[in-house]
Parts: sequence; structure tokens; C-alpha cells
Amino acid sequence: RRTSQLANQLLALSRADARTAASQTMQRVDLSMLCENVLTLHLDAALTKHIDLGLEASPVQVDGHEWLLRELLINLVDNALRYTPAHGAVTLRCGVRDGHAWLAVEDNGPGIAPAERARVLERFYRVPGTTADGNGLGLAIADEIARAHATHLELGTAQGGQGLCVSVMFPK
Repeated sequence: RRTSQLANQLLALSRADARTAASQTMQRVDLSMLCENVLTLHLDAALTKHIDLGLEASPVQVDGHEWLLRELLINLVDNALRYTPAHGAVTLRCGVRDGHAWLAVEDNGPGIAPAERARVLERFYRVPGTTADGNGLGLAIADEIARAHATHLELGTAQGGQGLCVSVMFPK
């Protein structure tokens, strides 16, 4: 299972390469619909861990590669569910702020220390002491996909002061 996951992540990383994505035509992507679809994919995993998986979405569209943005969201939600303890909460959000489309995945798990936030975007890097399964590729893949869309991941502390909020603000 882990070998298969690693192979799939390496394939996704290769496909997410900004140069590869730049050679393909972008289309209009409905972020609220994409968030709904990704939420549905993760409902069973959330229920198994007794995690409240929520959605706060306003209608918003961006020009992009839908399959890559889906992969970005899948990786962010998978990470949030993996590191959030039982009975926690994970929320997908999207909308428009200051004229920019944005999306975010927020959890109330342990978060990532500010000193580690740049490092976790590196391929195969895992925060020392991490015990959850993983290969250190999820955030690297998501960041590569964001860069293919002329933006980047922003990692911050969740609204309640605990947990992680990973967001993407799209160019106008």
C-alpha cells in the first residue's frame, strides 16, 4: 500500500511539474465544485477517525488545470486528515478575497512550527518526530501545482490558534 502510494505521488509530482503544466491549455475551473468533490472522496476517512470534515465554499472560478487542482486539494485534505487527531476538525474553504480567488484547507491538529514551514515544501522532508504514515511528498506536490498556476502555498496557523491552514491565492 505504501509503495503504491509512493509511486502514485511520484507520478503526480512529475505531472505537476510547472514546465509540463505550462504546455497544456487551461480551462475554467469551479473551485467550489472541486472542493465538494474532494470532500466527498474523503468522507469515509474522516468518519473512520471521527473528524468533522466541513466545507465553506462561495462560488468562484479560476483558469487552471482541473486535474492538477484536484490533486492539490486531495493532497492537502489527505495531510490534514492524517495529522489531525480523532475528534478534530478539517475544513475546506474557497471564495474571493480582495478580488482574488482563493482556497484553503484548515485543521485543528498539531500544526507545523513556523521554522519548519519552508522545509515541509521540500520533496521527501518530514518534520522530525512525525509518526504518521507518509513519504514527505504531499505538500511538495501541492506547492508544485500551485506554482504551475503562477502562485504558491501559504502555510499559517489555523484560525483558532491551533492547527494548520494551507491556502492558495490565485492571481487575478
